[in-house]
Amino acid sequence: MNHLSLKWELLFICILLVTLPTVLMGMVGYYAYQSFAKQTLESQLHKHSQEVRSQAYDFIAQNERVLRREEALVLKRIKSVAQLSKSIFQTYPAQMKPTYGDTTLHSALQTLSQFRLNRSGHIFLLDENFNPVINNQLLPSLTNPTLYANLISHIKKEMPYILSGQTTIIKHPWSTNPNGIIYRQTALTYLDNWQMVLGVTINETDYKSHDFEVGLQNELRDRLASERIGKSGYIWVFNGQGEYIVSKDNLRNGENMLNIIDQHGHSIVEHLISSAKSAPPGGSEIIFYEWQDLGESSASPRAAAVTYVAEWDWFIGTNINLIEFYSGLREVRNKILHLCVVFILIGSLIAYYFAKRITTPIKHLEHLAVKAAQGDFNVQADPKLASRHTEINSLSNVFSEMICNIRQLMAQKEKSTQLLAARNTALQASEDKLTKALLELEYEKQKFHTQAITDSLTNLLNRRGFSKEGKKVWKRHQRTNEPLTIAMIDIDYFKRINDRYSHSIGDDVLIQLAKLLTNHMRENDIVARIGGEEFSMIISQPLCEAKKGLERLRRLVENTPIISDKREIFFTISIGAIEVNPQLPSLESALDAADTCLYAAKRSGRNKIIT
Repeated sequence: MNHLSLKWELLFICILLVTLPTVLMGMVGYYAYQSFAKQTLESQLHKHSQEVRSQAYDFIAQNERVLRREEALVLKRIKSVAQLSKSIFQTYPAQMKPTYGDTTLHSALQTLSQFRLNRSGHIFLLDENFNPVINNQLLPSLTNPTLYANLISHIKKEMPYILSGQTTIIKHPWSTNPNGIIYRQTALTYLDNWQMVLGVTINETDYKSHDFEVGLQNELRDRLASERIGKSGYIWVFNGQGEYIVSKDNLRNGENMLNIIDQHGHSIVEHLISSAKSAPPGGSEIIFYEWQDLGESSASPRAAAVTYVAEWDWFIGTNINLIEFYSGLREVRNKILHLCVVFILIGSLIAYYFAKRITTPIKHLEHLAVKAAQGDFNVQADPKLASRHTEINSLSNVFSEMICNIRQLMAQKEKSTQLLAARNTALQASEDKLTKALLELEYEKQKFHTQAITDSLTNLLNRRGFSKEGKKVWKRHQRTNEPLTIAMIDIDYFKRINDRYSHSIGDDVLIQLAKLLTNHMRENDIVARIGGEEFSMIISQPLCEAKKGLERLRRLVENTPIISDKREIFFTISIGAIEVNPQLPSLESALDAADTCLYAAKRSGRNKIIT
């Protein structure tokens, strides 16, 4: 059997050496990419889940701040009413003192007995035996006498304070309903001239309404229902009873999905709920399941990151259709396969080229050796076909002159140097492209970061940017104890401006105020638009100095109109400001305190500063 020629043996070995590593690297690359893609998918789902959870807790915190602010205002009001009523009653002589069981009362007492705060608030008087004198029909509990006795017990405990002239507030249970116990807030003071306890009381249900919380939930539901993850992924929310709180495009809200089972007969929603409860506190859990959406002919595999918001009994899932994920993997696999085929073909052509290049000089030298063996010593190898393979012993006696080998070696070296220079040039070009791409990537990263913390309308910091920069200033304040003033600014009657002139004029008002704030602030001050017509400032000055600058700002705004259709439109602002002190443990508490001052400025007529 004839052996293959040297050229084909070399060609076969080269193709084998190219094919095996290429296929192996392609397989390793595909499985490495598959693992990386899965980790990236889970990471993105976790990230989306935590973002949605953070949004929910932002809304919960907003609701709690509103309730705390409303409660503080109501307590302040009933205390003020109690003190005002006391000042009125103390002007009456002792002989006008009403007694328990009186059927006729002085006109002023009748007026006060008919006075109401909201729906349930009223004023009452208790004599020295704690018997009701005014509004006696309102005091005894109609459902539970024990709760009325509990109120009297609370009053007796507070007697030492009110006898000393103080006005105190107590919280006590009053009645019950299907949702639990209803509590009252009661302001107590003492009438020295009549020796009676005066009380102003109101139900907590009068000001702790769930309407605002429901509105926040509806707003978040609408936002989540329209959000998409990839091409077909979305966000769903169930409650503990398995009912849809948020479905895709709100098409299935309110439906109970506990009856949807998997191939093993288990409820899918129960599995989702239990997985969310078992997730780490504040974290999320990745689960895989099959689900059929409206408009789909069959269930499709899905992956979701689930988490639990206990305050609202919300089980939140950020899910993606795995068919889309697997389609991407198949596309990558096909591309890797095509690249492997291209590399093998190119390697085969290169191998053939080098095999032919190696064997042609050998055949030529073999021919010269045969002629020399026949007696023709006047032979000379063709310089173009000179070879470096001097280890071939059968042809070694052909090369009689050392200079020929040296010339061949130098020629080959020069050719290799040129090839190396060409490859270095190509490599430098690739490095330049990579450097340019990295610079563009860094620019886009900085651009996205700026957009994330900047309000698009006013170019000021938004709430996120304000929180980030504010925390830096707060930490510096804690280290250096430098004076710090927090100011909350709100445009007066902004809704009227929008309704009367249009929302575009309202935007112009916001932009102008932002410019005035920017021009007015110092280099180390922070100003931000934190929502709607509300702005915040952090001023590195004591309150006494900052207030002067804020007053100049208020006057500047008041006297600087915006021009629209040759009309001058004036607007004003209200400002609440506080100086940071040890009683304010965090930036959030300082903002709440400044917000309370802002609310006082609004209530006292607007276009002013309250500190």
